[in-house]
Amino acid sequence: MNTQQPLTVEIDIGSASTRGRPPDHHWMIRLRRGDKSVIVNVGLTRIAAEHLADHIAEIVHDDQTEEEVTPFA
Repeated sequence: MNTQQPLTVEIDIGSASTRGRPPDHHWMIRLRRGDKSVIVNVGLTRIAAEHLADHIAEIVHDDQTEEEVTPFA
């Protein structure tokens, strides 16, 4: 595992995974380190996505001084 690059929590608008969802439920959470990523949740409102991303960042970056949450769009 490459621990040289920071683990980031990203908020983004989903694509195919959000088809058929209400327009305000198109947000997703992604964890990324370098060129590797995993989608954690889809179909959220922006407010819910920001809230969840903040909580994930608190857990992931508990031992670090600065949290990194990256909002997209």
